[in-house]
Formats: sequence, structure tokens, C-alpha cells
Amino acid sequence: MDQLKEVVALTQKDLGLSLATPPNFEQFIDELAKAIQYLIDTDFEKLMHILYRIDVNENKVKQAFGLEKDVARELAILVIEREKQKVITRSKYK
Repeated sequence: MDQLKEVVALTQKDLGLSLATPPNFEQFIDELAKAIQYLIDTDFEKLMHILYRIDVNENKVKQAFGLEKDVARELAILVIEREKQKVITRSKYK
């Protein structure tokens, strides 16, 4: 559960969001997907900048946008996976 808190904190910092720490990854994905959908609808350029800054794989982002539905959820999963990798790497090299 500590890893979830670290991922949530890092994601909030990188995206400039303030989300409550959810009890599980599934609920976190849902909350993040809502925030990403908002950015898709209102400030697409900012979303792309955030994804680039977080270093989400560009090919995976393109694949997510190729989906007919749940683009925001797929992007949320990609963001969380990348942030999780960062948390693991940082704890490994502390």
C-alpha cells in the first residue's frame, strides 16, 4: 500500500492534481481518467506536454488514441505504469 501512496503522490505532483489517496489502484485509475478526460476536452496541448514530461512511451500514447473508447482510462493506466516504474527505480537506488 505504500507504493500506491508514492505513485499517487508522484502522479499528483507531475500532473498538478490534488486527488485523495484511493484505497486501491482501480479507483485511482478511475479518478485519474476523469482528470485526463477533462484535459482531452479542454487543454489537449497541456495533456500532451504532461505525458511527454512524465516520459510516457510515445508509441503507447498513439495506440491509446487509436482506441474508439476509453482513451482517458488507457492513458491513465499508462501514466500510472510509468510513475510506478519511477517509484520502483528510486527506491532501488536510494
